[in-house]
Amino acid sequence: GAVGDVRLVKADLCFRAGWNPQSRLLNPALGGGALLDVGVYTVAWASMLLGPKPVKMAGLAHIGETGVDEQAAMVLQYEQGRLAVLCCAVRTSAPHESLIVGTEGSLRVHHPFWHASRVTLAQPGKPEQVLDLPYEHNGYQYEAAEVMRCMREGRTESDVISLDETVSIAKLLDRIRGRWNLKYPME
Repeated sequence: GAVGDVRLVKADLCFRAGWNPQSRLLNPALGGGALLDVGVYTVAWASMLLGPKPVKMAGLAHIGETGVDEQAAMVLQYEQGRLAVLCCAVRTSAPHESLIVGTEGSLRVHHPFWHASRVTLAQPGKPEQVLDLPYEHNGYQYEAAEVMRCMREGRTESDVISLDETVSIAKLLDRIRGRWNLKYPME
């Protein structure tokens, strides 16, 4: 609640891969492109913070010479005018940060936002607070622990991210690609 009601989420996950048209990143036969490789993380982040079903969306992509999206930017609008501004790329580097802006302040999630160990809280009229949130190993152990917990309890899905939310994110990615007329050979 330190930032109040979340109104805006910004996130980027952009990196510059070497040029290899046969790689999984650039080959359409392998489902290549920025959106499905790394853009899904920014979309899932927005879903976690704002909900899985935006009411409007817009986006642009650069479709490279292999026919996949090399970089893209998307704006997703949610109820009450809340927005997510997201970028992804496999041929352009960016800071890998996120900014969560609310009615009472903002939270900067430092590099790399998907497993950050530091955030900065900014509130009007107060000094910024840097919060260190260390984690063990590479951070992925939390996912493994959640899978093990669900299996031990005989669950087929997690409370952290439901099957419905996962399917909603996949459908949203397909809608975004559809706006770019980006289709893969197997479709």
